[in-house]
Amino acid sequence: MFKKITFAFAFLLFLNSCAVKQKRLSMNDWYAFTKNSTERLAPSKVYEFTDGTVRMYGDNIGYLMTKSVYKNFELSLEFRWNVEEKFYRGDGKKNSGVMYNVPSNSPDHIWPKGIQFQIKEDSTGDFIFLDNVTATVNGKLVEAGASVVSPKFSGNENPFGQWNKILIRSFNGKCTQYLNGKLVNECVEVTSKEGKISLNYEGSPIDFRNIQLIYLHKE
Repeated sequence: MFKKITFAFAFLLFLNSCAVKQKRLSMNDWYAFTKNSTERLAPSKVYEFTDGTVRMYGDNIGYLMTKSVYKNFELSLEFRWNVEEKFYRGDGKKNSGVMYNVPSNSPDHIWPKGIQFQIKEDSTGDFIFLDNVTATVNGKLVEAGASVVSPKFSGNENPFGQWNKILIRSFNGKCTQYLNGKLVNECVEVTSKEGKISLNYEGSPIDFRNIQLIYLHKE
């Protein structure tokens, strides 16, 4: 009996040491930066925050960037293209993205170093490796460059106006990208293993909500 109790107690301690920590990102976790700014801005001065939804629109492209750095995490969020008539931006392909593993020493500019989960018509789920970040995809090393695209394995985006769910896992140099529950891209041996996270506004009105981070490393 004593051995069983001791083992059970030790197992509970092990589970506690590996406990998953969870964080829901709110407006206070971000700063804003735009193409026309030279300094970081308060998020509410650039984008609209309504009922838990971040609404990004207007003429000034830019991003929301987390103040903190994250390593070995799972990021989930939802997005939808804003198709309201008052936000109409022409017939060009809608374009946005979620960046992650943006190095803490990378200066703010459009667009910083890191990995992007591309959100774009016909291309949602592509990797974009920026500022010489490299990785191995399907056994082949991605060539370093200013902005290198590694296409998604398959598509799974919902029609315009509907919400889509993104899930990104970054763990010890392996990154996996899911769209609406389907694996759409994967890489290993990525050279940027930790960093900040950003929501990009590239001129196409877009909404984000339910932004949640799960991570295993100690803060």
